[in-house]
Amino acid sequence: MPSSPTIDPSALAEGSLEAKFLGLIQSFDDLTGAKDWATSSAKIGIFSVVVLTVIHKVVGKAFDVNWCSWFHACVVGFMSFVASWLNLFAAEALTGTPEPLGGVLCKGPLTTWHSIVPAITMGYGIFDLKEGILLGKPDFIMHGVATLSIMLYFCFYGVPEIIMPMLLMEISTINLVFMGATKYMSELTNILNIIVFTLSFIIFRMIVCPKLWWDIFVETWRHRENPESQACLPPHFTYVVFVFGMFFNCLNTFWMTKIYQKMMRKLSGTENWKSKNHVKES
Repeated sequence: MPSSPTIDPSALAEGSLEAKFLGLIQSFDDLTGAKDWATSSAKIGIFSVVVLTVIHKVVGKAFDVNWCSWFHACVVGFMSFVASWLNLFAAEALTGTPEPLGGVLCKGPLTTWHSIVPAITMGYGIFDLKEGILLGKPDFIMHGVATLSIMLYFCFYGVPEIIMPMLLMEISTINLVFMGATKYMSELTNILNIIVFTLSFIIFRMIVCPKLWWDIFVETWRHRENPESQACLPPHFTYVVFVFGMFFNCLNTFWMTKIYQKMMRKLSGTENWKSKNHVKES
C-alpha cells in the first residue's frame, strides 16, 4: 500500500467543517493508534467479522431489525461521509493534489479512515452474502458477492482509499433495516422512516455515488499508462472500476424502480404504510 501523503492542516481555515473533520480523525488516531494498523486490511476485516458476530449473537434480529447491518451502515456511513467530504473539499489544500487523482497516482490514503472503511466492509461482506442467501433473493446475493469481491480487490492491491467514497451508499441502509419493524412503530414514525430512506437512497445511490464513481473511472482511464499510476495499480484496474460501477448502478436502478412502485402504491392508498415494507415483501 502506498504511504500516506504529507498533509498541511494549517492550509484549512480555522474552525471550518473540513478542519473539524480532520481534527476528529486525528483525535481518533491518537486515541486508537490507528496509524500503526490502518493499512492492515486483513486484520481490520477479521476484527470486523468478530465484532459483527458478537452483535449477531447478542441481539440477533431483535424487533425484526438486522442490527449487524445497522451497525455496519452507521459506522461505515459516517466514516465514509467524513472521508469523502475531505476528498472533495480539502484534499487539494492539504496535499496539493485533488482526489480521486491522488489515489490514482498512488499518493496513498489521505487519512487513516480512507483505508479503514473499505476493510471494515470487506469483513461485513460475508454477512451481506449470508443475508441474501437466507432471503433467497438473487439481487441481494449478487450484492453480497459483489461487495465482498470488490472490497477484496481494492484491499488486495493496497488502494482501498479509491473505493472508499462508494461506501456512502451505506447511509441509506441505516433506515432500510427498520422496514421490517413496522409493527413496533407508529404509522407516523413508519412514514417518516420510509421517506428518509427513499430520499437517502436517491441522494447517495442514484446521484452522489454514480458521480463519484464516474470521476474515479475518468481518472483511472486518463492515467492508465502513466508510470506514477502503474506503480500501484494493475493494468486491468480501470476496467474493473468500470465493471463494478456499472454493476452497482444497474442494481441500484433496479431497486429504485421497486421503491418507486411501492411509494406509488402507498401514496395511492392501495397499500398500507405499515404493511409489506420488509425486503422479503418487496
